[in-house]
Amino acid sequence: MHESKHDEFMQTLMVYSESGGVTKTTTAVSIAAIAASQGRRTVLIDLDPRAASTKWLDVVPAEEGLHVGAILGDENPEGWAEDLAIQSSWFPELRIVPSARNVSNREADRADHAELRLRTSLEGLNADLVVIDCPNRQGGPLTLSALNAADTILYASSASGDGVDGVAGARRTVEQFRASRHRIGAPANLTEAGIVCGGVRETIMSRAATASIDDLRDTGMLLVPLVPDRAIVQEVRLVGEWYGKYRKGAPVLNAYTEIVRQVIR
Repeated sequence: MHESKHDEFMQTLMVYSESGGVTKTTTAVSIAAIAASQGRRTVLIDLDPRAASTKWLDVVPAEEGLHVGAILGDENPEGWAEDLAIQSSWFPELRIVPSARNVSNREADRADHAELRLRTSLEGLNADLVVIDCPNRQGGPLTLSALNAADTILYASSASGDGVDGVAGARRTVEQFRASRHRIGAPANLTEAGIVCGGVRETIMSRAATASIDDLRDTGMLLVPLVPDRAIVQEVRLVGEWYGKYRKGAPVLNAYTEIVRQVIR
């Protein structure tokens, strides 16, 4: 089976959970923005049909249909990520390949090797880091596309039952992917970088939240610090701004900056 190769020094990190509302997009955007602010050439790929990352960074495709769905729908999208990446206004080193609602149509695509198209599109990409904001799907073509493109997985969670369940489901999907690759004699070079727990209310911690954090810690993969909950994050998402510009966002920025130090090579 032919598989395209991209820059061996480029890290491709997928941010993944199989539950919604567990800070997945906040984590993906934060990792990408902080890495770019530190001078890394960073491309954020919005693979989620909800297009939450696309909306937050307030970008639109250069032309109608020139979003990640174009990559997933073409038989040979070699180099397309470079062509479709839109410059962000936040940092000079940050670009984003946008998403759109009709990307969900790609879930029905069962063409041979369709799951390799995203990886193929990264060939020739001018980047040090690719961050993929994944949909909260249980397997399926979109998730398989990310798994085939990525070399690193960062699980996103919140201090909740949904957060724990989303990580557990995601880890099962990753294990199934590795097993299927092993069966066909193909490598699955995926590193599990850990679990980010976001939106944590430090002052009023419920019993359920404490139990959820304990469950995440029991995996041996929980990264510290935990990311605190701050209203500023949701406020700036509505207006397409970066919370790191604001003093109230500093605790969240500092937590994600330490996580970047741990997971980005």
